[in-house]
Amino acid sequence: MPRVSRAVVVEAPEKMILKEFPLPEVGPKDLLLRVEMVSICGSDRLLYKGTHKASSFPKILGHEVVGYVEEIGELAAEAYGVKKGDRVTPEPYQMCGHCENCLGGNYAACQPRKNYGVSFTCDHPPYLFGGYSEYMVILPGSKVHKVEPDVPAEAACLSSLLGNGLRWIRTKAKVRPGESVVIVGAGALGLTTAIAALEVGAFPVVVVGISADEIKFKVAKEFGVDETINLEKENVVERVRELTSGRMADVVVECAGVPASIQLGLELVRTEGRYVLAGVTGGRQVSLVTDTIVNKELQVIGGHGQAWEVEDAVRLLNARKYPIEKLITHRFPLQEAERAMALFMAAPKDCIRVALVP
Repeated sequence: MPRVSRAVVVEAPEKMILKEFPLPEVGPKDLLLRVEMVSICGSDRLLYKGTHKASSFPKILGHEVVGYVEEIGELAAEAYGVKKGDRVTPEPYQMCGHCENCLGGNYAACQPRKNYGVSFTCDHPPYLFGGYSEYMVILPGSKVHKVEPDVPAEAACLSSLLGNGLRWIRTKAKVRPGESVVIVGAGALGLTTAIAALEVGAFPVVVVGISADEIKFKVAKEFGVDETINLEKENVVERVRELTSGRMADVVVECAGVPASIQLGLELVRTEGRYVLAGVTGGRQVSLVTDTIVNKELQVIGGHGQAWEVEDAVRLLNARKYPIEKLITHRFPLQEAERAMALFMAAPKDCIRVALVP
């Protein structure tokens, strides 16, 4: 095993460098992960630019990760149920296990938040707290899940993303079989949310996007989505009304984080329906016609991060039911991370998610 790990460090806003870090000694409660693939998340883009609320420097980004157990302590092996050589995906959150949020089941809200690739800086040992690296340190209080050998890395690294979709559909919106679901936003978040809706038996499942989303619409259809709507070419409200026999959607999940889309979602949900806000605006203030919420007596629900949903997400990945790997459209070696980030931010039509391969 090498004594160092190469990692990409964000030293300042929009400045990445490739550095070497010493590999740590692995204690009884620790796990050292050899990274196989890491996906660039939308929050990584904000952290790279320095506009995220958790922005700090220097930092190794990356929390959507799959890899192999390189070394593991005895207590960690017992806690996680994995051994050296196992292929695993870690969840983004490290939890204390004894605060009100952890004890109540929402460990994603443990304070202060400790998220791999988000909260930690890399200016103190053991340094390797993010997935843009050859190796990554998994600390006590983490959750780790085994991934089958035949699952493509492009699917496995998106376990937490799929967990998000399951949380918003199943845990937050409590979607029942036969209920109609409209997802506003055709990116990776929207498409994994569509999978979650299909899994609970929703009908119809509809994804709303724009003309630049044609490749995403194609993937949505491959997943089994019932309808896709291009809001730049169709009257979305009338189309949803038609698809729901005049009722409008039982549940709308907004995944785009665009002010106009957030208002649109209010118009698409039925009276006494549920509206999950999952897309983030980057701190921008959004104007809403709140009378719509009042008059329709809507439930408006915030959707943050997964908690206890990744177990089912990994079971779904291991079952190979959906070609989730198609969400990763571009791959770059670790040393080309800045080029990969530039492509992701440019968001060309053929791009859904970008991954780094150490």
